[in-house]
Amino acid sequence: MSLKTRDFKIGVAALATVAVASLGIVAYATTSSKPMVSGALFGNIPNITVRGVQAGAAPWIVKGHVKLTQNHLWATGKWLLVPKVGYMATGQPVPKVIQDTTVGVTSIEAEITFANAKPVITAPVTLSKNGDFTINAAVTLPKGAAQPVVLIGPGTSKGLKAWFASSNFLFDYGLANSSTMSMKSSGSGSSSGGSSKSSGY
Repeated sequence: MSLKTRDFKIGVAALATVAVASLGIVAYATTSSKPMVSGALFGNIPNITVRGVQAGAAPWIVKGHVKLTQNHLWATGKWLLVPKVGYMATGQPVPKVIQDTTVGVTSIEAEITFANAKPVITAPVTLSKNGDFTINAAVTLPKGAAQPVVLIGPGTSKGLKAWFASSNFLFDYGLANSSTMSMKSSGSGSSSGGSSKSSGY
């Protein structure tokens, strides 16, 4: 083999390597989708039901962030707690005994709800006594699912018992004026529609 022929083959191999690497970058770029939800987490408001999930009976606060793509949910928060100031679903002030606590809740999960599809539930994660948590979950969203709202709270494999924190559904989709959100009058015994899941702290 002549020196020129060898140099030519090495050059072709190098170009092929660059081409494969470039294709790899393109493939990665197409599989990492644009966030469907990205922003701050917000604590609940008692007596509000979002897509069939009732808020906790106590107000909850949180400092956190949520990001949802077609294949991944990341949500992290600090101080997901019942605050010192606020009112219960009954209209009574928050009892001193549960102020600045998680009311004994030790695990939470996320329920990703949609305007036109069944929700997606993540596996439970630990909620520390200080109200700290991280949800880092691979998800598969229904095809064509629209207007996702991420709700966070204690639950089962079938969904949340109640939501304590959420993505910004009020401003993102205007659900305050939609039938997907309902509000009970203070102290009322049932929510609008009669189909919401039972609430808890």
